[in-house]
Amino acid sequence: MWRSTFVGIAALLLLVALLYGIHASMICALAAEVEPPPVKCTEDSPERRGQEGCTILANRPLVGSLAKSVYWHLDQFDSLEAAKKAAGPNGVAAEAHGAAWLMTVEAQIEEHHGGPHVAAIGPLTIPAAERCSMRMQSSVLRPGSTTPAHTHPGPEAIYIVDGEQCLETPEVGQHLSAGQFYVVPDGVIHRGRVTGSGVRRALGLNLYNAAHSASHDLVAPPPLVRCK
Repeated sequence: MWRSTFVGIAALLLLVALLYGIHASMICALAAEVEPPPVKCTEDSPERRGQEGCTILANRPLVGSLAKSVYWHLDQFDSLEAAKKAAGPNGVAAEAHGAAWLMTVEAQIEEHHGGPHVAAIGPLTIPAAERCSMRMQSSVLRPGSTTPAHTHPGPEAIYIVDGEQCLETPEVGQHLSAGQFYVVPDGVIHRGRVTGSGVRRALGLNLYNAAHSASHDLVAPPPLVRCK
């Protein structure tokens, strides 16, 4: 939808240029500043149907007494059924990006869930709160797309399955490509921006104080640093 709108805006600017004799380079500069709307995470987003979007796979309380520091384990399985059988109380089994995943929050760091172990991300500090929750998401973003500038009341872990992006913060732009991950501390303003020529596929985890929302979008964020 946004792409057709973007094309329409560019065509309108070109028409104005022809009518008023504005130099084409000025029109190109104006069109370049028009960005598509950010891609927000929702339940059952278009990502579930192979389109651009960000899907909330699970959003539920953490179960049991966990250590202050935990790890986010990513394991792949031959089928979703096998991943579900191996899932513990703080594990989420889901299909995403052409594979069956088991994503688990726990203190252990051994590779022990049965499927090929992809990553152990952490340590992640659980927020000091009476109740903590975890939200896991899967996203597909096209070249040039962004997430909203936002914050979380707890750490966020991002794992890049395919493609590349820049993680923009007020201090630095962090480049991430397939197989890499990054942990954003709680309260840090950040935004993801796809920088490569192909789509970016990623998995994400938020650990947060259940008394607050998992994510807070900023209407007027400060300037964020882009990757060079």
